[in-house]
Amino acid sequence: MKNPFKKNKCAAQQANEGCPTGNGMNNETQAVNGQERQGLDPNKAHVYNLIIVDESGSMSGLEQVTISGINETIATIKKAQEDYADKQQHFLTLVCFDERREGVPPVRTHIDAMPIASVHDFYDYHPTGCTPLFDAMGQSLTRLHGRIKDDENASAVVTVITDGLENASREWSGEALRKLIEQLKEEGWAFSYMGSCHDVVEVTMNLSIDHVMQFDHDDLGASNTWHRDNSSKLAYYKRLNCDFNVHDSLPDKMSKRRAHARVYYADRITPEWIDQLAENEIFVFGSNPDGNHAGGAAAFAVKNFGAIIGQGEGMQGQSYAIPTTGGYTLFAQAVRRFVEFAAEHPDKRFLVTRVGCGNAGYDLLMVARLFADAIRIENICLPEKFWEVLGLKLFRK
Repeated sequence: MKNPFKKNKCAAQQANEGCPTGNGMNNETQAVNGQERQGLDPNKAHVYNLIIVDESGSMSGLEQVTISGINETIATIKKAQEDYADKQQHFLTLVCFDERREGVPPVRTHIDAMPIASVHDFYDYHPTGCTPLFDAMGQSLTRLHGRIKDDENASAVVTVITDGLENASREWSGEALRKLIEQLKEEGWAFSYMGSCHDVVEVTMNLSIDHVMQFDHDDLGASNTWHRDNSSKLAYYKRLNCDFNVHDSLPDKMSKRRAHARVYYADRITPEWIDQLAENEIFVFGSNPDGNHAGGAAAFAVKNFGAIIGQGEGMQGQSYAIPTTGGYTLFAQAVRRFVEFAAEHPDKRFLVTRVGCGNAGYDLLMVARLFADAIRIENICLPEKFWEVLGLKLFRK
């Protein structure tokens, strides 16, 4: 297999890799001018979002939810562009893959490094055929790398969604793809993999992808996997915005990018047992309107985390009470207030216990569904069983 990073002399000259051009310009000046010709602001971070979507036949049952997820991601990136316009420029590449019939390329780039403001909603998605996953990843990663490798301000965020194992690639092997991904991770690229109907842990271990999520093969699981990934994207963009300094050296920029990529998926599973909290962590427990914290997690919160007798809801010390008695409707309203509160306090990490599943007597399925909106809030952790009810399996690193 050819080295995916190797260029011939003409390509190297076009990429301003140091070959003489005869115009008297140094490489740094050429790079800046090249960015300006592409509409790049040399004083901003250039964030290249790459989405690689399985369009094979087994995705046909998820056609509409996949289209919705792609468009939700487009909206998420547009929001980031608006929120961080002073420091970031966002671009989108969208690649779909399947092997359907002769004359139709198995890997199709629908949107190619387009400024996000110019991207419209996407609907051209018609699943059929087999799964050339490795070719889709290898080709699209190599293409994007060739575009941005000389840009010191460029970051790449790669999202892959698939519901099956590789079975149709002709150019790329798993071993070659792993080497490419490891090279790109060293350059600070962030990778996430959303999979269903196969052993996602084994596949991603073999590919050296650290941020992994498994979803149930239905509308609920597929929809929630996009929600969770997009909440991670927003958190990533925020960290990038806080840390970006155009005057940093290249090694410092690379180091920051690697650090951001390592925490792309935060650990959002509440531990089974909590006996101590970090300074920013909040123990979330079930209560009653009167604040009679007499037993279970409520009594534990009084003893260990500052819960206050007589306060039935809200923050108290390093804990947050959600009243679960008084009826399911009131319980649901209290959960909504909690989710809103957590969204307004992104500096804190909320560890939700199995509220309502003890003395209140609610079925776990009923309770977990109340926390669907929490999927979009990156600083809320839920019990593993709640995630499973919501169609997702998360993995601790």
